[in-house]
Amino acid sequence: MKIYLANGLFNAADRAFNEVLYKALVEAGHDVYAPQFNLAINDKTKSATSIPIYEGDTEKLKWCDAMVAVLDGQDLGVASEVGWIAGYNEVFSAAEAAAMKYGDAAPKKKRIIGLWTDNRDASKTYAEAKNFDMKDNGLAECQYPYLNLYTVGCIKKYGTVVDSIEKVLKELA
Repeated sequence: MKIYLANGLFNAADRAFNEVLYKALVEAGHDVYAPQFNLAINDKTKSATSIPIYEGDTEKLKWCDAMVAVLDGQDLGVASEVGWIAGYNEVFSAAEAAAMKYGDAAPKKKRIIGLWTDNRDASKTYAEAKNFDMKDNGLAECQYPYLNLYTVGCIKKYGTVVDSIEKVLKELA
């Protein structure tokens, strides 16, 4: 399967995690594109410009069968790439309906797997987080993580969110 690996690539931790995830995906037999390894457009020691980055990465978004989107850093680029895939799938939903009507082969949608490894208890509700005693503990002490729900909706409509590399591999199998 052709995989687009979306994650931040600006700090050592993200780059190191990308290498681990990339290796796991390749060892599982997938053909993987990770923007951080495309030095023609993403060599951050040089002055990168927006249009070549957009065109280069969009070419690979069109190419892929699925996306693995790392959600830990809440990177704006990852959110944009997730939105691109979701929009692509929305267009193909209409094409799929037309294909079914006329008996043609339906176009293939792209699956999105969100990887969120945050180890805080993400199952708490907003009300539980809001009831945290802020007057005694101070502002910004709530320990419940948050992801943008529009981005999560894009992912869950066309895939799932998992919490480990092993679960990513299982979803892609």
